[in-house]
Amino acid sequence: MPFINVKLTNPLPDKETQDKIASEITEIFIQNLGKVPERTVVVFEGVNASDFYFGGKSVEDIKKGVK
Repeated sequence: MPFINVKLTNPLPDKETQDKIASEITEIFIQNLGKVPERTVVVFEGVNASDFYFGGKSVEDIKKGVK
């Protein structure tokens, strides 16, 4: 059973967009790995920009232009 965790900085996409993405990801796992759609789990998880870092800088600070 695949468990696919999609992590994004908040805000998460709206439900319609999540539905589309989850369907497309599931289809990739069906076509490429032969997985059963009813047993394929896709979870969207929001991460606060202040808790997500690139090169030692939070995404929050990067968005603000903090050096």
